Formats: sequence, C-alpha cells, structure tokens
Amino acid sequence: MNNQHFPCQVEFDRYFLGGNLEGGRHTDKMGFMSWDDACRWAGSVTMDPKTDYVVLEMRNLITGEKENF
Repeated sequence: MNNQHFPCQVEFDRYFLGGNLEGGRHTDKMGFMSWDDACRWAGSVTMDPKTDYVVLEMRNLITGEKENF
C-alpha cells in the first residue's frame, strides 16, 4: 500500500492467534485518513473473531500518539 496519500501514518503491533504465525508478533505500517479512522479499524479487527490476529498497540507516526487495544 502506498501510504503517501494518507495524512495519518500509523505503525502497529499485531499478535497472531492462529495460523502459521500463531504466537508471533509483527510490526507493520498503514495509512489512514485520520487517527480516529485508524483506531476504528484497529478496534474492529481486534474484535472480529474471523481475524487471526489482534492489534496490541498502534502509534501515530506524525504526532506520537499511542493507543492500546
């Protein structure tokens, strides 16, 4: 994903609950239109029982703000 078009750049830590990566952690980056959009996305994937990972922490790379899920 090309993040340069998104005003809110985030880095987040995922913990895998199943699949080949079960028990592993991975840090990734994504772009969103706002910090609120990023938080809504992280909360929704963390609560979705069909998703094989949860978001542990997300950091706004522009402002330094952090959120735990």
